[in-house]
Amino acid sequence: MGVPSRFAIEYPQRALQLIDLLEKSARESELLGSFGLLAAAAVLTIPFERMKSSHFMHDETRDIDLVKSLKALTKAKFLKAPFWQGEPDTGAWRQSRVTNAVDDVGGWCDAEGRHSLSKEANIIHTRKADKVLRVLRNALAPGNIIYLDKSEQEIAGNRVVYMAFLSRYEEIEQERELAETYRVVVTTEEAFLHFVRSWAHWVGGIALDRRVAETA
Repeated sequence: MGVPSRFAIEYPQRALQLIDLLEKSARESELLGSFGLLAAAAVLTIPFERMKSSHFMHDETRDIDLVKSLKALTKAKFLKAPFWQGEPDTGAWRQSRVTNAVDDVGGWCDAEGRHSLSKEANIIHTRKADKVLRVLRNALAPGNIIYLDKSEQEIAGNRVVYMAFLSRYEEIEQERELAETYRVVVTTEEAFLHFVRSWAHWVGGIALDRRVAETA
């Protein structure tokens, strides 16, 4: 395989080929969650950063389609975002905040005192796509991910069903000194892999979308 002409687009295309090759083995080995994380660390983190106009390798003329696509995600709700390939499992996704210590999942609370994983604390349906993606990306980079079982507990040895992605809520150092709160996104292994596939398809198809638009 040759050197890509547009790395931010061709890289997820190649990663998608690898996902197709390896997914069956991951399922048979009951490693679907870890497989999804492995793929996401590459498919989400690298293209997401390369699509930004602030990236030092950004070419304003060449990459205008990438920037426009990324900006579109600031207007679309996550569960209705243009990158989905087929309808997402909306019931499998949750977002909330954790305003207390993160080392005890059972004791997680949001700002109103509700358990962070409760139905009442879930705000995923109101969140814009770029905000949810930022939580996922920020969690992947330092490994702020917790595996949870079917009861949404972190019990060693139990079968993984959910994954929790944690991102610091405070934006500046002064805020971090005053409090330690997190944004948390939780989803299932299956729903997360569906997202990873969808994202890779969407980013990989941006150049094709542009060519179609130019000939219309």
